[in-house]
Amino acid sequence: MTGTIPVDEMVDGRGGVRPHWRRLLGVISDIGHKELLARRQHIALALSDQTGMPVPAIDIQSTHRQPGADDPPGVLCDPIPLILPADEFAALEAGVIQRAQLLEAILKDIYGKRTILDERLLPSALVWANHGFLRGGTPDGSSPLPDRFLSFYAVDLVRGLDGQWSVLADRASRANGAGLALENRRQMTRLFPELFAGQDLRRLTPFLELWQESLQNDGLTGASNPGLALLTPGPAGPHWGEHVILARELGCVLAEAGDLTVREGELWLKTVRGLRRVDVLLIRQNADTVDPLELEGQGTAGIAGLLDAARAGSVRLMNDPRVGFVEAPGLMPFLAPLSRHLLGEDLLLGNLETIWLGDDLGQAFLNETLFPPESSGENGAGWVVASALDLNTSVTRLAGLDAARRMAFQSKVRAAPWRYVACRAPHGSVAPTVAETGIVPRPVVLRLFAAHDGSNWSVLPGGLGRVFADDDAVTIEPVSGPQVTKDVWVTTDERFAPREHPVPHARPLPIRRSQGDLPSRAADDFFWLGRYLEQLEGAARLLHVVLAHLSGPDPSPRERADLDVLMRQMRVAGLAGETALSGYAVAGMIRELSSATSKDGLFALLLRKIIRLVPELTDRLTREMRDFITHQAHAILRAMETRPSRGDPGQIRDFLTDITGRLLAYGATLSGLAAENMVRSGGRQFMDLGRRIERASAVLLSCAGILEQPDVHQRGRMEGALRLMLELCDSVITYRSRYFGVVQPAPVLDLLLLDDDNPRGAGFQLTALRDSLAELASEDESTAPSAQRAASAELASAASDLLEMLSCLVSSVMKDPDQDRAAAILPEALRQAQASVMLLSGEIGRCYFSVLNSPRLVGISEDGSLDEAEA
Repeated sequence: MTGTIPVDEMVDGRGGVRPHWRRLLGVISDIGHKELLARRQHIALALSDQTGMPVPAIDIQSTHRQPGADDPPGVLCDPIPLILPADEFAALEAGVIQRAQLLEAILKDIYGKRTILDERLLPSALVWANHGFLRGGTPDGSSPLPDRFLSFYAVDLVRGLDGQWSVLADRASRANGAGLALENRRQMTRLFPELFAGQDLRRLTPFLELWQESLQNDGLTGASNPGLALLTPGPAGPHWGEHVILARELGCVLAEAGDLTVREGELWLKTVRGLRRVDVLLIRQNADTVDPLELEGQGTAGIAGLLDAARAGSVRLMNDPRVGFVEAPGLMPFLAPLSRHLLGEDLLLGNLETIWLGDDLGQAFLNETLFPPESSGENGAGWVVASALDLNTSVTRLAGLDAARRMAFQSKVRAAPWRYVACRAPHGSVAPTVAETGIVPRPVVLRLFAAHDGSNWSVLPGGLGRVFADDDAVTIEPVSGPQVTKDVWVTTDERFAPREHPVPHARPLPIRRSQGDLPSRAADDFFWLGRYLEQLEGAARLLHVVLAHLSGPDPSPRERADLDVLMRQMRVAGLAGETALSGYAVAGMIRELSSATSKDGLFALLLRKIIRLVPELTDRLTREMRDFITHQAHAILRAMETRPSRGDPGQIRDFLTDITGRLLAYGATLSGLAAENMVRSGGRQFMDLGRRIERASAVLLSCAGILEQPDVHQRGRMEGALRLMLELCDSVITYRSRYFGVVQPAPVLDLLLLDDDNPRGAGFQLTALRDSLAELASEDESTAPSAQRAASAELASAASDLLEMLSCLVSSVMKDPDQDRAAAILPEALRQAQASVMLLSGEIGRCYFSVLNSPRLVGISEDGSLDEAEA
């Protein structure tokens, strides 16, 4: 800690506990430290469930560094809230609203007439070199001004040594954290009901309802149900969990840049049923990356033509990408005079003491305080130096520099002092926080949020408290990596009645039975989730059958022939190498098969692919499905780590049997969860398409591979081949119930290739594909574009043609007097059918997971969908 003593949020100036803390401390004492830790973990797990992000491992008692970008993301919510009395919040509320109005006025002036530059109220150097100043638009740098630059705003506050709150930083560009504040309150209410008993607190719901209503009202098309989307960098971004929560709370579609496109000057969402117009876009990725045609941001894909569409008025951007200009720390020293000039008011919320080093006052401060002669001055103790032009760059604490680094940094600052500001080292007020060894005081930074409802600003009666390990860790720069946060409570007081908001008038919504807003990217992910699951189940079933054939000590010649066939299938599936395993003794074969469960084996590869898909689909899966997919997959991976590479073959066989059983149960349970928890017309339909494609392909390949073994048509060989086909397709019981013990080619092929009542046969899969694609083709014009409906109809027809082809093959075998010989010549035709199935998979991808670049627009339907003419 530094030498100063920060303000304690819990204690008044006379050393007594503040009234609003007294009851809470008694309840916390009754709960006990051990129970607080346990419930904190429950909140972390709940937040992880909601966002798909891992639970971070943070010990606030021993962490004395700023979390880095390489740390795993995630959030812990401290069980002890930060409490703001009603009168204190009322003062903060007024200051936040005034500040939002001031920043809006600055933005309109800077991107408009620029009077504050003409009157030298703001140095031009802080404008033209500002990283948030975006010149996109007309060649002279000007562009039509939006009705409003700021629609949502956040501000970071610290309580100074005098007990007054000061602004640490303005968060105008993305203002992250509101979704997390809402989720913290929900989880605190659920897991700590005794803390809320008897507490008169302001509720968060009215603010959320007001925000939702304002977004609906900002829809510009006049449609009864305007399109709302939240633009996110995706699961790789540090704030993905926050975006998932926020999209859910506000009723927005969570979209990445690749999910959106600009056509004919309007913004559209690429969905599996065509393009759907987006009227309001909440931007949560770096502003300089949103439009690659006009901006120069690096790293994140943008939406070409987005800014042009916004200027045309067809889409409202929240916030306008240009608002990042007001976040620059260099503006801080000039906000007070700008407030008097633009608003005619003194600034209600003061700033953390900040000095720009680019003018005469700054030069004097640089020479006398920051870098004085060796014999005098305070050597910059208590000050930090930051970029004046970009809030997102690192901050340098002068007190922590050795002589060499200090000299190098001094030279850098003196070379271009106008690029830097000096700030008082921030000292957050301390609040009680649950640590591993007890309740300890830790510095807290308060973040408040405000939203504009079209006429006025409203402040969330709560917020987000960010906990730091010690005073030296508090910084103005954005925090990355794992964090500890606090729920922020605002007490009620009849002297400070909240502003009443009118009850929103709900407009009638058109009835919609389809999942029309499912982005093509999400549908693609569901499709591959289905394929990976089916590959996993098919490989596990194959290994299960092989193990059953290795149950004896020494296989007979006939059993060895079956093993030759099964080993070929194992190699095709990627479960075994090219070595002729069937030439080994049983013990050697079993040891060799165990390699399929290695960390680099097929099972581990598929499980990791499935796990990686879950964050992409967090907003589309129920908590139960997310839990099952990830937790069970990790459990199976951990179980595979215990495989006995050497030892008793019986022990290895038992291990492999256990793993295959787990994998088969995993696939079956997930299928059941999807059937009971997912709407048919949403992601489940595409997950099902992926499974049907993969299973149909596997059945056809298995049948072809078994029937093409040498001399299969000879007497006795065909029966063994047919039995293997039934085993691999898990259809032995069904066949036996119909035909008893008599095995012949025609009935076996009918069951495996044609029977639409056998869920393990190719006929069932192709029938399901045909019906599902026909369902997509039958969508009315207001839901899907005509070109896509026609393509779906063609795909359904292709599935029907495949069924007809298989029917002809089975019929040819049935009519042939020598069915064994007729079946033996089928492999080539079956492989052609399998190739056609994979072509069908590719066509599904082209139809639903990508959108043509230049469709001919022929009209806009009533619900906002874009209809396209057939090429």
